[in-house]
Amino acid sequence: MKVEITNINIRREGEETKDLQVYFTGNNGDSSINLNGYVPLEKEEFESFFDEQAIEDVVRQKVVERILNGESSAK
Repeated sequence: MKVEITNINIRREGEETKDLQVYFTGNNGDSSINLNGYVPLEKEEFESFFDEQAIEDVVRQKVVERILNGESSAK
């Protein structure tokens, strides 16, 4: 079964990340079975590998670079 993550929705309560909704598509080898949906992950399930602050830092840096370099659109 091939599974591809298509989106991750961060759900918050105030400033705290409550959980993630991980959206996916998938199919078997010959694509005779196709599926999609989302799987909720509680904080205990993702906190060891999901570093939201690091992601925010990278986004912040890229935004600053684009503003300073005059780039108008993403690739």
